[in-house]
Amino acid sequence: MEAGSLRHLGRLGKPWGHRGELTFQLEQADFGEVLAFGVLFVEVDGLQVPFHVSHVREHPRVGAVVKFEDFNDPGSASFLVNREVFAPPGHEATLADEEEEEEDDLDPEDFIGMTVLDEEHGELGLIVGTEGTEDNPVMVVQSGDHEILIPMVDDMIIGVDMESGSLVVRTPPGLVDLYRNL
Repeated sequence: MEAGSLRHLGRLGKPWGHRGELTFQLEQADFGEVLAFGVLFVEVDGLQVPFHVSHVREHPRVGAVVKFEDFNDPGSASFLVNREVFAPPGHEATLADEEEEEEDDLDPEDFIGMTVLDEEHGELGLIVGTEGTEDNPVMVVQSGDHEILIPMVDDMIIGVDMESGSLVVRTPPGLVDLYRNL
């Protein structure tokens, strides 16, 4: 198949172990989706070549590990190192997937300077920074003389409008009042 006609999933990495497995960095898909594919297309010399998947498994350190049929040692699979991987035909990203992917690609730092609008309390203020960890970021909202710390979780973020610079949130009952009464 011609390059560009299939949906990009990620990139193969170095050999893993001694059975012909390769590390697999997923960039454009989640592990559950890839698990269902019996065939993955790998770009070789500008063409997307199908390879039958023997197995694929999630790995905490490298993302995923994949083994293709007929590759039983690191040497036989090594020519696939650093090659791009694509989904089989018929598995194109839907518009919803692309929108979700776009939101997932946002870094918490991207929200700094945005106006926070709460469903119940209206405009809360500007995001002046972030705190917390990569897995649990918290936005710091300057609201008059007070700062309000709001966890950046999907359940609380209702909408993001990058063009107008606003973030709509649904804070839990009492959270805003807690900071305003300090």
